[in-house]
Amino acid sequence: MFSKNLITSISKSGISKLSTATAASGVQIHAQAPPKYILTTLRSFPSLKPQTFQPIPSTFLNQPLRRDILWKAVVFDADNKRVGASNPKGRSDMGYSRKKLLPQKGSGKARSGDRGSPIRHDGGVALARTAPNDHTSDLPKKVYDLALKVGFSDKYRNGALIVVNDKLDFATSDPLATEMFLKKFQLKNEKLLFVVDEECSNMVQSTEKYAKTIDIVDKYALEIKDILNAHKVFIHLDTLQWIANNVEH
Repeated sequence: MFSKNLITSISKSGISKLSTATAASGVQIHAQAPPKYILTTLRSFPSLKPQTFQPIPSTFLNQPLRRDILWKAVVFDADNKRVGASNPKGRSDMGYSRKKLLPQKGSGKARSGDRGSPIRHDGGVALARTAPNDHTSDLPKKVYDLALKVGFSDKYRNGALIVVNDKLDFATSDPLATEMFLKKFQLKNEKLLFVVDEECSNMVQSTEKYAKTIDIVDKYALEIKDILNAHKVFIHLDTLQWIANNVEH
């Protein structure tokens, strides 16, 4: 006769072996490499009629949304734009006496410092700095490049990235050209970004009336904030490929 403990141990080991064998033999792995390219629609300008498809590396236009990376890039650009020319007066620069306004005790009021104290409306600035002030910050290039890829990928997924195969410019500098373009595609209330790599004088003159909603940015001056603020991004295929080739993969 077998003991009860022996039977229990045998049954447990047998069950574990069977479960492991079933999991190993019953599950078949069909691993497949993700696609290296995704298709974008090339359109004519300003009609925006589709012409053909163009493969773009998925490492550039298929990045998951990373808000933390976007935030780092936005802060980096904002820090580097700060001039640092402010020169506020500190409490020692106000010209007031450094004597306490009230005695430390016995007045029945809260403790008070001198008149130049930063807590007073006409006092000096706390931690005042002397210009020039350097507010620039550092960010690795690969992190900023990743932010660009995330920004373009988000616009692509939301259908807000319009890749143009023609010259990104109007045929005339008349403001009516911009007005008709916005009216035809219902973009009057949208924030638009045109990323260009060559002179587009007609577009610059035609869009002066809509300077608050239309931004024209050279590819060398493109920042991540420009992409995030825009509802629609218009970019030439050559410019998009140039950006894709110049970011770290």
